[in-house]
Amino acid sequence: MLKAQPRTLSGANLRKAGWDALVERIGLVNATRFLLQHESGYGDYTKVRKEAFKGKTVDNLYREIRAMEKTKSR
Repeated sequence: MLKAQPRTLSGANLRKAGWDALVERIGLVNATRFLLQHESGYGDYTKVRKEAFKGKTVDNLYREIRAMEKTKSR
């Protein structure tokens, strides 16, 4: 049996209605897991990450971030 089509929803309302339907049907945890599996993206994040952080340690990155924060706060 076909259901009557509701009015067309705006993008934000469509996302909210879809999210609410998912949570109601499969629960918050599974809805979140589903969404994370279906996020769109592009490029090769692994390759970009390896190039961006090549030769850097966590300590190096921490110092760089702190230096940027000091520069921004001036």
